[in-house]
Amino acid sequence: MAHWERNEIVLRTNAVGQAMTAPVFWCHGRNPRPLAYVQANVHGAELQGNAAILALFDLLEKEPPRGSLILVPRVNPIAASQQIGDYVAGVYDLATGVNFNRGYINLTGPSRGSSACYVDVDAFAAVHRDATLSEIRDGFREALKAALGAVRDAAGPWGMEARLEFALAIQEVAIEADVVLDLHTGDRAPRYVYAPEGATAATRALGFPFVLEVPPRFAGALDEASWVPWNDLAEAFRRLNRTDVRRFVDGFTVELGSMNAFSMAQGVEDAKRIASALRYYGVLDGEPDDPAYRIVACSVNDYKSIYAPASGLVDATLSPGTPVRKGDLIARMVDPTRCTLPPRAQDAFVEVRAPEDGVVLLFHAFSSIPKGLRLLSMMTNTRSL
Repeated sequence: MAHWERNEIVLRTNAVGQAMTAPVFWCHGRNPRPLAYVQANVHGAELQGNAAILALFDLLEKEPPRGSLILVPRVNPIAASQQIGDYVAGVYDLATGVNFNRGYINLTGPSRGSSACYVDVDAFAAVHRDATLSEIRDGFREALKAALGAVRDAAGPWGMEARLEFALAIQEVAIEADVVLDLHTGDRAPRYVYAPEGATAATRALGFPFVLEVPPRFAGALDEASWVPWNDLAEAFRRLNRTDVRRFVDGFTVELGSMNAFSMAQGVEDAKRIASALRYYGVLDGEPDDPAYRIVACSVNDYKSIYAPASGLVDATLSPGTPVRKGDLIARMVDPTRCTLPPRAQDAFVEVRAPEDGVVLLFHAFSSIPKGLRLLSMMTNTRSL
């Protein structure tokens, strides 16, 4: 039977001195590793990951893990509380204007003032050139943790910026993991995943029908903060002609449908897919599922947005996740004020057609948008994974 432990992390202290915390559930299995970190709801209105984690709680009681897990539902009490009327404005921090998922720290690039706040992968590889794989893995994780500690120490005399306090609280926990799953939702979207380039087998084990493959670059998201340093390390060893040092950590952003939607029944199905990936990584016993259906993938560089050519009401002509050919009608922008006399409905319409072949993956969350706002995003140059 798994042993459970609950802790709290402080994300922010509000203006009246109250700590805004998130619960962290540690599931200690038969072995401390492999260790998975799973969090949900970093954006306030992206709710479905909570259902998936709740379903994982039950699954882990029936299926005690071989490794261990850290599960953090409702990881962002700040975003969840940014409610304006009926709308949860939870993507951007209203105090700073920053996307909550863009403030994590690049630990293998000199992005801060002190060299102690990042790890020089080439120097590390040179020192550990003849070390064992376990020595390399453990030593590099300690180096990353020391860099995070240096970031916190450097902020001490000056006070810590709210954005940094939030990122550190999460990253100091997630850095322990061998695989990181950050559960989100899209605007209006099917289930899809951002996956590291090269993680094909693990991505197939997750079994989501659409995949955006991410190159080893850093844009501040948690999945990148988790796996890009380890990719940089593998590349540093490759430059020393040592090719057995693989990327030891993977990170995924998992998009569980549309924002503001919540379903415990669907959460059970999402948890089954996550469990399949955890089997691939050895966190759970057994073999991962091999989906019988086609998984469509493209590089995130080929994931392109169409911006509204006119303001109006969005009349989508297809559902998210639908393949299209170049020239297919995707949507119409509808605005009755474009009608003249005698008024005709067709004068209100501006058609939007697919610029290329691909898959329409995501529509804007709302049905009334101004000209120039992102209307939809679509996969292009797709292939089967």
